[in-house]
Amino acid sequence: EWHLPDRCLCQFGREQCIPLEVPESQRAFHHRDGRQGTHDWPTKLAEMIAIWENRQLQDIVTPTSVGQMRYHDPYMDRYRQTSVRYVTPEGAVDGALADGIEWVKDLTHGKHEMGSEDVSFIKRMTNNLLGCIRA
Repeated sequence: EWHLPDRCLCQFGREQCIPLEVPESQRAFHHRDGRQGTHDWPTKLAEMIAIWENRQLQDIVTPTSVGQMRYHDPYMDRYRQTSVRYVTPEGAVDGALADGIEWVKDLTHGKHEMGSEDVSFIKRMTNNLLGCIRA
């Protein structure tokens, strides 16, 4: 089975980067189960065997993670587009609360002049957050 360590760096205390795309040859290999007949496997899998034999050169080096990822971290922006974020209703409430608090913090900590649209947004967000807390 092909492992993709660049997809779980934060679980090991490392800064999470946007994962590399998995090459088609590796995706196709995932669906093989050996029942497709006799093949010259060493030749067919030469690319993956070469990667395995040079695995010491494949280390992923990233800085140590410092605290929780920010809402607009490039990895989190991509993650929200490609993943299901919450497994349970409780997790969804916790996540919505954390996201809302971070949005309000970003808006109110001097990143830009606050206009009437921002104030309206903060009012809506705080109402939503209070609704989550009540739920």
